[in-house]
Amino acid sequence: MYRLTFSIAFLFVWTLCEIVVIEKQKDQIFIGHVLFEVPMPMWSICAQYCSRVKICKSINFIAANKTCQINDAEPGESKNAIVESIGNSFAAASTFPKELAGQCRGNDCKLNEACMPRGTDYYCVPLPMMLSKNSTQLRPRDCSDLPQGSCSGVYSIYPSNEKFDVYCDMDTAGFGWTVFQSRMNGTVDFYKGWKDYEIGFGDLKSEFWLGNKFINILTSSGTYNFYIHLEDFEGNSRYAEYSEFSVGDATTKYTLHVTGYSGTAGDSLMYTTYNLNGMMFSTKDQDNDRSSRDCALTFKGAWWYNDCHYSNLNGKYLGGQHSSNSDGINWGTWKGFRYSLKSTKMMIKRQ
Repeated sequence: MYRLTFSIAFLFVWTLCEIVVIEKQKDQIFIGHVLFEVPMPMWSICAQYCSRVKICKSINFIAANKTCQINDAEPGESKNAIVESIGNSFAAASTFPKELAGQCRGNDCKLNEACMPRGTDYYCVPLPMMLSKNSTQLRPRDCSDLPQGSCSGVYSIYPSNEKFDVYCDMDTAGFGWTVFQSRMNGTVDFYKGWKDYEIGFGDLKSEFWLGNKFINILTSSGTYNFYIHLEDFEGNSRYAEYSEFSVGDATTKYTLHVTGYSGTAGDSLMYTTYNLNGMMFSTKDQDNDRSSRDCALTFKGAWWYNDCHYSNLNGKYLGGQHSSNSDGINWGTWKGFRYSLKSTKMMIKRQ
């Protein structure tokens, strides 16, 4: 039988000038959930580091080489077990006192960053995850580069030479999707102009458009699958998935390339004469569609309109059935043109 020994340690938190108590389990470690390792002189400093990293759920401290292992789970959250490991120790972050994080308590660092104290303030640094022999920083190109076990949330990514924040969805369609559009409650006005759609707007944790500039940077760096999740007000959901997706740069007016439909929602992007493949992006102040009408003005949206559309996911948030024609959050092959969807999510994943 494995021994279960508890040890109480007293750690002086210099930034708060107070003593906190941390509980650890001696001669045991938690297996199967190590995200990354960092050198640490002692286990109590390892615990304090964990308290400043949002994705850290527990730690193992390997005494022989003074290594701090950061885990993305703790016992009870997975089928993996605590095992005997003589001389080493384990501690669950849920048992840490809140004071342990010092001035990093409640910090605004991203999920792939660690909070580091600086005087009475703090700053954020990338987590030291080992990607290769030549890299010591986590610099994911997109959400699919994050370590398995990472949670849905906002991360900093580094496609090409750019760095910007994105929302990573690890739940809706599996691991590693980078979200570039989200609608869920109508709190953000999507009837905006060219510049807004170029640089993005909204809240990455709620409703937003990432920005055509950033969608281009992402899809120019690799080959991407495209996934659209749709939900109505009756609790039903459908999806449309495409095997290839990319958006051109500003000189092409952010031209859309999409092909290879599969799914349950029907193909409203490449529907006959309303096929959006090869279309330029249009907004209320820049008409690039193929219609004699100004599609963005007529249908109160911004989209890769043809003549005009069979989908309008950046249309007005009209809350279900509506009397106006085709100006809501419409997906023609599922709910038609007089039903505005409750929520939508557009996201991509590197092949």
